[in-house]
Amino acid sequence: MKRGNAALISGLIVGAGQILTNRILAGIVLAVIFYGSIALMFILWKGINPAFWGLLGAWFIVWLYNVIDAYKGVSFDKPPCEKSCPANIAPWVYVNLVATHSTQKYPFVPFFNVLACICPAPCEDECTRRGIDDPLAIRYLKSGVDMTVPTQVGKKGGKRIAVIGAGPSGLTSAYYLCQKGYKVYVFEREDNPGGVLAAFIPEFRLPADVLNADIEMLLNAGIELTCGVEVGAALSVDELLHTHDAVLLATGAWKPTRLGILGEEHALVGIDMLRRIKQGEKPKLGTVGVIGGGNSAMDVARSLRRFGNDVTIYYRRRIEDMPAEKENLHGAQDEGVTIVPLTTPIKIEKNRVAMGRTESLYGRKGSVKVVEGSEFNVTLDAVIIVAVGQEPDSRFVEGFVDVDRFGRIPTRYGKTSCRHIFAAGDVVLGSQTVAHAVGQGMSVAQQIDWTLRHIPRFLGTLMTSSPVPHIAALPVIEAKRLTIPQRPVTERLNDFERVEKDSPPDALRQEACRCLVCPLRYRP
Repeated sequence: MKRGNAALISGLIVGAGQILTNRILAGIVLAVIFYGSIALMFILWKGINPAFWGLLGAWFIVWLYNVIDAYKGVSFDKPPCEKSCPANIAPWVYVNLVATHSTQKYPFVPFFNVLACICPAPCEDECTRRGIDDPLAIRYLKSGVDMTVPTQVGKKGGKRIAVIGAGPSGLTSAYYLCQKGYKVYVFEREDNPGGVLAAFIPEFRLPADVLNADIEMLLNAGIELTCGVEVGAALSVDELLHTHDAVLLATGAWKPTRLGILGEEHALVGIDMLRRIKQGEKPKLGTVGVIGGGNSAMDVARSLRRFGNDVTIYYRRRIEDMPAEKENLHGAQDEGVTIVPLTTPIKIEKNRVAMGRTESLYGRKGSVKVVEGSEFNVTLDAVIIVAVGQEPDSRFVEGFVDVDRFGRIPTRYGKTSCRHIFAAGDVVLGSQTVAHAVGQGMSVAQQIDWTLRHIPRFLGTLMTSSPVPHIAALPVIEAKRLTIPQRPVTERLNDFERVEKDSPPDALRQEACRCLVCPLRYRP
């Protein structure tokens, strides 16, 4: 039965829509509350008084909830893997499709194949299977998913939306807005779309053909893309506001942060080095020190190793506190990168760096202090590559929206201080993962749609329903976690081909069958 029919029936008879759609318990509970209270009121009737008007208001609320509940339909309790996904993906659903060889396709998600390569997989950290042995290889299982292909939707009305930035957040928002019928125009400063994914991520982690295929699917859905246009220079924000109904800022975080130490001008910048390598440069620097513990630091170190450089990473906290993805960290160690934890630079003098030992007692978020008298010198054949993160450069929108001291744009559900300007991705969050960018792109696109259609957020949220997947229960089996196949170190150090290899479908299915299908087994 269609959701609209169920809501109509429940509007006439409370609980009937739920019962007719096989949600019998929910329908009975709502009917008992509504009609039972009416019956009780007749028994205790003492005339119209203030209590009666309060009860009348309560009836209306129950009736309205009953209609909305019938329209939204059945839903599953979100398991830990889904709750922890910044991209709003339901991993347990696509894992189940792989496990059962289902012909059902997983709903399209922008940059899904990119996430299969470089997602940090917080879902695996929360996977319930950890209580038995090891978490599922949830990120890797994306490679076995058959996903729907997006189609172009006819444009409704004449509302136009400008998106500044063709990175993961900007293109994700543009896609969902196109699906809602808006005319969406994306403006990109670089010569190619993809943002940091195209400019910095090495091919051994994210092959260009994977990224380009994901972008091509988005563009085929009706996005109008213009590259080589810098908003704030060739095109002003004011012009976009005059020619579009809404403007979305999704310019990312490209500005490198600095350490603030003496001699820092002698150091190279990590993301600049990654960009030069992506453009074909082959730096042979000799002995190199990389400062930082994130993915940029690992990407710099692993890239330089492929050109024969001797690379050491210095990180101010413990190795287990490094924010880099586990696969990236282990890949760096396997490829001969030395990691020196609890160490930070104090002063840089061309080829010599004064280092200090540090104390970090409370993990990644605790304070770090240099141990007094622990200084030592490191001699390098090349200057240190600084890789400690990036921040947004939002000077081009100052005067239009509020910008904090870190270059980030404060928002409330994607809305900035200017009613026609929205923001999403790293320009709001600071430097985050592609999963965060995709998730932000989804949610902000929804908010833009509600704003342009003058729908209050609470009402839009109430009326939003999720498709109900056809999920099969799986038996609990004893099986070790899939070992993700990788190219030998001696082979991969000679090129930039992807390190991870594909597994056969049977191996993916066996790994997927380890899923406990939490929503069918318990209420997390």
